[in-house]
Amino acid sequence: MELLREIAETARRQHEEAGLPSWLVAQVDELASAPCAVKDPADLALLLRQLEEFDSYAGAGCFGDSVSAATIQATLHRLRGAS
Repeated sequence: MELLREIAETARRQHEEAGLPSWLVAQVDELASAPCAVKDPADLALLLRQLEEFDSYAGAGCFGDSVSAATIQATLHRLRGAS
């Protein structure tokens, strides 16, 4: 699935460029390797947006559009629970 590949690539890029934690990259890779686990493409689109908007300083100050690691982790948890 093209979207899963894009999600995994974005997670790796954000790890290198923005400090996305490696444990989150591992969880994204795990999800991407089991494409049948996620049934709703809208959920995957949400995860991709969150990864693109990740900021390690989210919630500290006026970074209103940024997404924290905790938010991404919650989305991953929900995606795994929905399977």
